[in-house]
Amino acid sequence: MFKFDSIIKTSCLSAFLLTLAACGGGSSTDGGTEPPVAEQPESSLCVTGDAENTNSDCGTLLLGITDADGDFLNYSVNVSGIEMVRIDGTRVAVMPTSETVNFVDYIELSELVTAATVPAGVYTSGTITVDYSNADIQVEKDGAAQPADMIDEDGNPLISQTLELQFDEDNRLIVARNRPALLEIDFNLAASHTVDLTAEPIEVMTEPYLIAEIDPVESKEFRVRGPLISVDAEASNFRIAVRPFHRQAGRFGGVNVQVDEETNFTIGDAAYVGEEGLLAMAELDQGTPTVTFGLFDRNADSFTAIAVLAGSAVPGADKDAARGVIVARDGNTLTVKGASLIRQDNDVTFSDEVQVLIADTTNVYKPRRLADEVTIADLSVGQAVTVLGEISETDSGAIIDATAGAVKMRITSASGHAVDMDGEYLTMALQAIQGRNPEVYNFAGTGIDETFDATPDAYEVATDNLMMSIADAGDPIRVTGFVSPFGSAPADFDAVTVINYAESRSQLVANWPTGDDVVALAELSSEGLTLNIVNTETEDGVYKLIQGGIRTDLASFEQAVQVSPLFERGIYTLRSPGTVQAFSDFADFAAELQQKLDEGMTIDLMHATGGFSTDSVTLSALKLHVRLDEAASE
Repeated sequence: MFKFDSIIKTSCLSAFLLTLAACGGGSSTDGGTEPPVAEQPESSLCVTGDAENTNSDCGTLLLGITDADGDFLNYSVNVSGIEMVRIDGTRVAVMPTSETVNFVDYIELSELVTAATVPAGVYTSGTITVDYSNADIQVEKDGAAQPADMIDEDGNPLISQTLELQFDEDNRLIVARNRPALLEIDFNLAASHTVDLTAEPIEVMTEPYLIAEIDPVESKEFRVRGPLISVDAEASNFRIAVRPFHRQAGRFGGVNVQVDEETNFTIGDAAYVGEEGLLAMAELDQGTPTVTFGLFDRNADSFTAIAVLAGSAVPGADKDAARGVIVARDGNTLTVKGASLIRQDNDVTFSDEVQVLIADTTNVYKPRRLADEVTIADLSVGQAVTVLGEISETDSGAIIDATAGAVKMRITSASGHAVDMDGEYLTMALQAIQGRNPEVYNFAGTGIDETFDATPDAYEVATDNLMMSIADAGDPIRVTGFVSPFGSAPADFDAVTVINYAESRSQLVANWPTGDDVVALAELSSEGLTLNIVNTETEDGVYKLIQGGIRTDLASFEQAVQVSPLFERGIYTLRSPGTVQAFSDFADFAAELQQKLDEGMTIDLMHATGGFSTDSVTLSALKLHVRLDEAASE
């Protein structure tokens, strides 16, 4: 496991909201004046560096960035100027530099972007700036990636937005001396954007909705990147200098990474497990690039390292790289879509289609299953991959030659509806693989002969020895794992996990039309709420259930859709002009929402995540966000 020395514990779930302040500048969400900037004595200055903090007046803030699933193939923007404000007014630059972030890369994981050394104390607010001036936004239309223009609510082009982070008074961010705090920012693409595919060019109306959480309620895999500083074999750990987003320089702090007997290592062309891998790390030079993936255990205040890449195994280290999904294979040529191209100078660009050349000399790796013997025969249609090789540009597009390189198979996701299940196999009607429509995949050659080639309507998933709930026909399902080797189906897919959307990961989006007669809720109580599906003569609302690649119109259900809390505590937020309120108790949230409605405010938008039951037509919400509008003038 890898441990960021005792992440601070919280007895209750904490959530903080980032709200739109103004383009190019921030303002207080309560309409008050900006707090004064407190002067710090020189002796208490806290400087972020690669070494462990020894200043007793300082603590460590671990900042992660993640994302909720949205309708984007690529969402690259510049994030800059992340600041925190302490209760005494001290302003602390947590990430002062501008970084290009592709939020699509963080749907399945969180990236540690800094281990900042900051003054110890209680923090009440902060700001973050998102710059769209050089944004690369791509959505899927008719099976192909199409660029999109970003606009605000008034239809004006987006240049930049400064968002203010206002902490809940009852659950503020506490940075203790010698006890780091973990703060995770979730850039919720689904709740922040409305995509108009009919516009030319495609338009995306944006009103950013970001959640910052202490003790995040959803456990996602973390990725930690940076050059190696040292190895302590006796303590079973190594230390790296944090360098997020393919950065090679800068001050982002350092962290210790603990390993255990199950940690997988890929170091150059060699694979190791456990202590053997750590000893191999000890032979590397200081400054060797590393990437670590792991899970954070909130009870133990530690991360468990699942996989570590080091040296030439790191994309962009000494070879170019492409990260995407195989959509077709013709002999030893792979067609990869949705590719992030990572060059050795760490320039990262998006290309919707790349040709990959492989040969028997290509090294193939299957992370977390290093005992499996894998070759290029294992590379099949639908498999998510990271390719290491040499990129060249041609008139017909990018080509990456991996004949003297490597292909790393990545955990792949597929979603659809259950058709049949017999214990060892699950048959699905596919809706998406790696977020792409099945129509973009050419499954020719995937079966032992053409009659057994994979088909989207009957996609067969091997589920041997997996603990999972029984799925009924028609249930929305998401599986993760690896695609079966090329030419070997059936089965088409070897599952590592199977998720029934009745239990988690469903998203509900309701966007009501504007109008004095529009009543968004049929019922609101301390135990839940019931939605009204309302359309007007001049405007239709948007009402959808998102489950992986599956989009379901809420109006298609025979009874009204309900939302209730999943657990005793969750994250429930109200956003009205000039302020955002966060609640961990649904009853408190419902009472405040009712008061706002009694004052004449109207509900404009609702976004919720959790498990959705088709039997009761109820979403059990882990998170719920409601956006309110001011009362219409008489």
